[in-house]
This record gives sequence, structure tokens and C-alpha cells, in this order.
Amino acid sequence: MDLLQKTTESNMKSQLLVFLSLFCFWTVISEQMPKSINTEEGLPEDVLRMIAQADIRSINDLEDLLGIEAKDSPGFKPMYKIEYSKPAGCKTRIVTVEVPRYKVDPTSVGFLLWPSCVEIKRCSGCCNTKTYQCIPVHAYYKPFQIAKVTYRYGRNELTIHTVSIREHVSCNCTELARHQPRFPPKYYRQTTDNN
Repeated sequence: MDLLQKTTESNMKSQLLVFLSLFCFWTVISEQMPKSINTEEGLPEDVLRMIAQADIRSINDLEDLLGIEAKDSPGFKPMYKIEYSKPAGCKTRIVTVEVPRYKVDPTSVGFLLWPSCVEIKRCSGCCNTKTYQCIPVHAYYKPFQIAKVTYRYGRNELTIHTVSIREHVSCNCTELARHQPRFPPKYYRQTTDNN
């Protein structure tokens, strides 16, 4: 029994050492990667920033910005007339939002809301690169009158409530925060001297 237990502990220690070695290796390698290259896009940061901040409305605009001409992909043969895609730019759009029941009555569940959903403006659309995100710049809470129907003591009751739902006024493509390491770099570095 003792021999089996020692063998198991030895295997676990070996697996832990392998895991820690791989973790340290990955940490050192990731610190040495060039900072000017965005690994997700494979393009230099200055090019990504230039594309992200430009007003690009067509492929021709992109060609002009980069100073290159677009080519068809190899083997591409259109079977019908193709229109160039237009970006779904970052702006407010009317969307349907369900009225939050807790804003009418957080203590009960036995009621009906009318209307149960409303149309409001929300930011949506894509930015030119994944490092930027479409977010609201200005917003306010828009009031809606909502009817609450309940059934109590054998009869229906109807009450009117005012519910405020956040509506976006304007949007902007904003750069996402860069990922910061969980621990400072000195935590990962190991000294070579035997002190």
C-alpha cells in the first residue's frame, strides 16, 4: 500500500512539474512576442488603428486608405451579380426590448404587463476592427406608461405604472481595454543565480 501511494504521489508531482514548466514556457514566450503585432488580426497596430478610425463606407474607400487595389480570391467565379457589401456601421437603431417586470413590481409574479415590450434606440453595428467596439456615448432613461393587470379577490385590477428604460442617443467606436497580465511580469521571471 505504501509503495502504491508513493508511486501515485510521484506521478502527481511529475505531472505538476510538467504543467508548471509549460506554464512558465508560455509566459516567457508570450512576453517576448512583438508588441506591435496584434496576434488576432496579424496586422501591425498602426494599420489596425488607421483602419479602425477611418470612415470606410465601401471597398473603394478601403483601397484608397491602404493605397492598394483589391483582387478577387483565387478561383472566384460569381454565378450572379454581386453587390459590394456595405458595413453595418456603429449607430443607434430601433430595437425591441422586453419591459423588466421587476421595475413594475419586484415582490410579485402573478400579473400581466401591457405592453410587454417597447421599441427603443440602442447602439449596434460593427466597427472596422475587433479592437474597437460600438458603445453608447450619450444615453438617458426614457419613461413609458405600462399597464399592470392583476387578479385579486375574484376581480381584475388595472394599475398604470411608469417604467424608465435606458435609451441610447449617440454611439461611437471605442478602443477596447488591452488585456493586462494577471500578475506583474516580475512574478513570472526566475533568477539564474543560486542564492
